[in-house]
Amino acid sequence: MAVEISTRVGIAEQRASSGSSLRRAVPHVILGDIPIFDGTSEDALAFCMDALERGEGARIATANLDFFAIARTNEELVDDLQRSSIVVADGAPVVALGRLAGARRIERTTGVDFALALCREGGRRGPFRVAMYGSDPETADRAARALEATSPGVEIVLRLSPPFRSPTPEERAADRAAIAACDPHLVLVALGCPKQERVIREYFDAAPQALWIGIGGAFDFFAGKRRRAAPIFQRLGLEWVVRLVQDPRRLASRYLRRDLPVLPPLLAEAASLRFEVHRPRWTRARTSRQR
Repeated sequence: MAVEISTRVGIAEQRASSGSSLRRAVPHVILGDIPIFDGTSEDALAFCMDALERGEGARIATANLDFFAIARTNEELVDDLQRSSIVVADGAPVVALGRLAGARRIERTTGVDFALALCREGGRRGPFRVAMYGSDPETADRAARALEATSPGVEIVLRLSPPFRSPTPEERAADRAAIAACDPHLVLVALGCPKQERVIREYFDAAPQALWIGIGGAFDFFAGKRRRAAPIFQRLGLEWVVRLVQDPRRLASRYLRRDLPVLPPLLAEAASLRFEVHRPRWTRARTSRQR
């Protein structure tokens, strides 16, 4: 997976995730100060399962364009993503930006698909304990039964549905204790960005040996309450269009008012990185001396 390109694109040391004693080098491209994994879904899966076998655990983020929009005014989110063990590209625009910036192996890896891949691979290797955090109790229960049915070897050991408000210190302590007690291999946090990234940061040391992944509204898909776009739309990077048609009232404002404005500066940054990658070394050195 090694990539040898510019100083902002390639293999670099990620800041260690909370509770991990080792720093792991992962190939990535930095866009908007967010390190996006430069690898396939299979590469990401192998990285995570290796971290699990080592007992290190991992903080996994699945970043779509909305992450970049929120991160413009949320330094806490930027820090959470920079401290994640791996940030995969969940969305065609992020993949396109990564490729423009010089990434060579980057691939779209959605939270829904990656959570399923982790469950199936974990279940294949033996009993795989999964904790679920988020959504309402009914949806979480239906999603849990679906995960166990489609991923032999998976055991849902905990379902927590936090209140739709900031939990009290007592509630946080109880949730942390419950997660620690069930000793999970995987914790699925379905709260949406940036809340799920904050919860992963705050609760990680309750189970530092586990994989923690933020997956937005994935429980709705697991439970059958919402349907994925047809495979052809997914392959063409048009799943967002299907979601917009399904939920125009909520997503129209998000896509058009919040997400679209971040594209021009990200395109400019990615193009600049691409230029740095392919510019002859003597030119880069001369420019550096001029500065």
